[in-house]
Amino acid sequence: MRLRDISLRKRLWAANLLMVIVPLGALLAIGSVLLTLLHLADADHLGPLSLFWPERGPSLTVQYLVSDLRNQVDKVGKKSGKDDEALKDLLADCRRFEQHGVQLAVLRNGSAVYVTPGGNPGFLDQQITQRVGPSRSAELWTEDVFALRYAARRGDAMVLAYGRIAARPAPPEAAVPMKQVLEYALFFALLVLTLLILALGRYLSRVLDRQVLRPLAQLVEASAAIRRGEFDHALTVKTHDEVGQACSGFERMRQALCQARQERLHYEENRKEFIAGISHDLRTPLTAIRGYVSGLRDGIARTEEKRAHYLAMMYDSVLLLEHLVNNLFLFSKLDLGRMEFHLEKTCLYAYLTHYLQSVDLGTQRVHFKLLPQAGTQQAQVMLDPLQFQRVLDNLLSNSRKYSGQKEPAIDIRLAREGKELLLFWQDHGVGVDLSKLPRLFDSFYRADQARSRVADGSGLGLAIVKEILSGMQGRAEAQLTPGGGLTIALHLPLVADAINGKQKGEGPFDENHLDRGR
Repeated sequence: MRLRDISLRKRLWAANLLMVIVPLGALLAIGSVLLTLLHLADADHLGPLSLFWPERGPSLTVQYLVSDLRNQVDKVGKKSGKDDEALKDLLADCRRFEQHGVQLAVLRNGSAVYVTPGGNPGFLDQQITQRVGPSRSAELWTEDVFALRYAARRGDAMVLAYGRIAARPAPPEAAVPMKQVLEYALFFALLVLTLLILALGRYLSRVLDRQVLRPLAQLVEASAAIRRGEFDHALTVKTHDEVGQACSGFERMRQALCQARQERLHYEENRKEFIAGISHDLRTPLTAIRGYVSGLRDGIARTEEKRAHYLAMMYDSVLLLEHLVNNLFLFSKLDLGRMEFHLEKTCLYAYLTHYLQSVDLGTQRVHFKLLPQAGTQQAQVMLDPLQFQRVLDNLLSNSRKYSGQKEPAIDIRLAREGKELLLFWQDHGVGVDLSKLPRLFDSFYRADQARSRVADGSGLGLAIVKEILSGMQGRAEAQLTPGGGLTIALHLPLVADAINGKQKGEGPFDENHLDRGR
């Protein structure tokens, strides 16, 4: 098994354990070395030895001097290039020994290099031989006498020391040696540090579990919930580190998926309504045509006048069917984004003036009021004249059907707002409920669900208005007319010259566009 195949939890725990074991092992190793050195320490330096040795007074000094004296004799006996320096250090130790009442002699090749004033090397050697024998290296320290003969391990140097020094005092029975106290203190310090490292490792493990492992477990649980189709399983993020950023990104993805799911469900509902609307609206004229054809075939229309009436009704049904199919085709092209728009710089006020003059109202009269706000009569927008005519035709058809009056009144207001020119198409008919305004631009949606006559509208008029405005970089919204009725607000982007206040003239506008659009 490779390292990357091991779970992240185990790898993190192993890394955390190593972070505890490695410093703990290093601490124990260092402590063991210090304890060993402390226990086996030699008297190389007088200052530090005074802390560790139980004796006080001249005894410790003599022990240190004996050790250092032997070391310096070995250096003098090596005959290296530093003989003078080593001899100088040796003579310094001899003078310190003399302060304790000891006579010394330093010999090289049997000749005296240094002798304590008033001393005799022969006498010293004789006294030492009587006490310790003829050995080249020997030491004796009693209450009566101190005798030392030491010859270098290599070379011909030798030191002789003889005199009387107070014997080594025994430590009091109740006193605890300082070295033992320090050993206990060092052991206690190692124990405390070990406990602190273990406690710190446990704390870091809990932090690691709370800030890394637990969020990862929640992330796994949330992903499993999404696989099961549960998009409401929110992921709570409390940190801002890499794990927190990953959880935040996953939460944003979950929210996006939840929104996409809602949109898909809404789209599916709209699709079902769309299919139901198509089926209903196509079936109605087809049923009428079928009935009239059956009447003609079965001889029900026996008179010429009745047959002419049947044919006229069939023709009207075919026209209605053709109109519905054309609207469906237009809406499908707009919905798929396959409609081409030829945008032109157009003065909207002049366009509306010509449209109202050329509109065919049939037998029903409509009272129009074109009310431009100050500064909007010369405002230019980018629009497709032919497609915008469809927008106005649909708005007019919608207002006439829902006016509730024989001669409906329509107010057309122009206003400027920031970088947009707003066209408010206001009628004063029956209006709609406030809760139904957001759905007016949905395909096949009718505010009056009880109305079933296709001749009253297919429910695609305002949906086409919305799609055409979107294709011209504009937007449409529905509002309630004060006093009753419906207002459709069209937002159209102003051209750059109009925004910067450098507009000149009305811009190109061909009145034949309206004629070709009919």
